[in-house]
Amino acid sequence: MKKCIYIIIFILFSFNILLAGEDAGSRASYTRTGWVGARYVALGKAAEVIVDDAFAIYWNPAGLCDLRGKESPSIDEIKERARKGDVDDIKEEDLVTFSEGEDRDGVAQIVASGAMLAIEREAGFAGAGFSLWGGVFGAGLYTIRSDDIVTRDVDGNKTGTTAYSGNVGYLSYGKYVGNTAVGLSIKGLYEKIGEYSYSGAGADLGVQTEIIPFFKVGFVLQDIGTGLYPMDDYPDVDKEYDLGNMSMKLSAAITTRGSDFIIAFSGVKKIEQEQYEINVGMQYDLSQFMAIYLGLNDSFFTSGVSFSIWGTEIAYAFAYDKIDYGYNNIVSVKIAL
Repeated sequence: MKKCIYIIIFILFSFNILLAGEDAGSRASYTRTGWVGARYVALGKAAEVIVDDAFAIYWNPAGLCDLRGKESPSIDEIKERARKGDVDDIKEEDLVTFSEGEDRDGVAQIVASGAMLAIEREAGFAGAGFSLWGGVFGAGLYTIRSDDIVTRDVDGNKTGTTAYSGNVGYLSYGKYVGNTAVGLSIKGLYEKIGEYSYSGAGADLGVQTEIIPFFKVGFVLQDIGTGLYPMDDYPDVDKEYDLGNMSMKLSAAITTRGSDFIIAFSGVKKIEQEQYEINVGMQYDLSQFMAIYLGLNDSFFTSGVSFSIWGTEIAYAFAYDKIDYGYNNIVSVKIAL
């Protein structure tokens, strides 16, 4: 299974190099903004491989699997492996999980985050994940908006103000296939620019897999088939599905034995652009109740902190804005049920 995933990733990235980029924008680009979950923003948005909660609905649906955990082999499977001498395939966590009789079927979690962004923008996300059919199902909503946008004529004279909002609804599912987590998100889109409204759909596909105990990789195809269609007849607007461009994300993370230190990397290729976006993030757990984060989101500094107690995590992130070099502030909460 892992070999197949590596081959698919290699083929996709090799094919992508052959695509001609124009550094142009993409339709429905608000799906890429990534102001979701303070921890992941603070980590420079290098989130695809380390996301392990309901925020995975946005970042990488494969990460939903961590809410439930891997399915441990039955006692008969363990005995059969031992009889054949395949003791290397019997992991310590399998024995511990079986001996403790751990049951993850009742796992559920809710998350929410809000962002106050530069140049009078706001973003928010709310979602929930719970065990279903041997995997984890998730549902969420992401929105970004900007009010009082100044409009001007061709001569640069102010003509008034308008507003913008972009919204994405997610239905996601993640499940382990062997030792590899696989996830899929189906998305419904709604965008409003002044009096103009558009709707559309799309999908995200992701995987996460552990190569060795301290090294993990993740891969995401974001915005597969994503586009928008005008909801009415507007002047100078074609009545057709305006297809956006896909993004490809490859991420890797290294963790210490106790997982109290994590360093993550991600490379993002937006199909229509020539350049790659490189993100780096570091997490250090000061204690079981507090962690700090530092990152670079395509060379822009990010940082943050989180506090955890009684199954609840509250996190804050600060990030420089790539559009106008202002300041962005993000707060999020995660509650295990």
